[in-house]
Amino acid sequence: MQGILLVNMGGPESPEELRVFLSRMFKDPFILPYGKPVRNLLSYIISSLRYKKSWKKYELIGGTPLVKSTARTAASLQVVLGGDFLVKYAFSYSMPDIRSTLNAFKKQGISEISVIPLYPQSSYTTTSSVMADVNKVAGLDGFYKIRMIGEFYDHPQFTTFWTTLIKEHLEKYQLNDATLVFSAHSIPEYHIDNGDTYAAAIVNSAALIATSLDLHYEAVFQSGMKRGKWIGPDVKEHLRIMKDEGIDQLVLIPISFVHENLETMYDLDQDIVPFALNTLGFKHVSRINLPESDPQLVKMLADLIYEKEA
Repeated sequence: MQGILLVNMGGPESPEELRVFLSRMFKDPFILPYGKPVRNLLSYIISSLRYKKSWKKYELIGGTPLVKSTARTAASLQVVLGGDFLVKYAFSYSMPDIRSTLNAFKKQGISEISVIPLYPQSSYTTTSSVMADVNKVAGLDGFYKIRMIGEFYDHPQFTTFWTTLIKEHLEKYQLNDATLVFSAHSIPEYHIDNGDTYAAAIVNSAALIATSLDLHYEAVFQSGMKRGKWIGPDVKEHLRIMKDEGIDQLVLIPISFVHENLETMYDLDQDIVPFALNTLGFKHVSRINLPESDPQLVKMLADLIYEKEA
């Protein structure tokens, strides 16, 4: 039997879990590229100062759906793959974590494990971080035979996954002249300077989807922090430009995610959409919602596994 491990960022389900989540995230050298003593200090300061304020955002969206959605996707993938595989899931910054889940495979005698980070476009801050965590655990014990499956934004079924959602959305709202706005989580510019391909992958991913639909599109970035330089164009700044250009109908697409989370349900739904409608005055602004577990996406994950075996 072969093990399949789906890895996502994770999501806190209480204020204390959020404090721990933030602490773990900012201790990650792929998030903060400083020495361990500095990371430990900064993670303590940031998590202590931010968790109560951040938890209010989670309360506004009714709690994170990401944990449940990841579990649902793993369960659906298990059904598709059948009894020759055992599918589990883990999170980088909350439980169950990568170490405990790999150990659970070991206790069941499963040594060959395919790992799929659930990030369509690879980045140092996501996919590389997952790979490092997996390799750290595997390196302590020669029991594991790990196979990493990287970014999948250019897989034909990923394009189909999004084109299907977009077509259904346009039909629902009877939109004939909408501009697709692909919004992705921003990362610090120094990662790009050091060779991170994430920004290029976002642009390429948006182009693949929009071209298949023959629709006008823009690729932008969201949720960057105030300090330091983050990749752009920033979504709010770019929306101002689009409004000045006479564009009046927008459909927002969270291209860098496969499950709903704080950035889709708060940053997009409760900040960016109202800003575009009420402050900038667009005629129509809507956001495509991500299914809890989409059959097309699950099939793509299964195909990624079979393709790696071939």
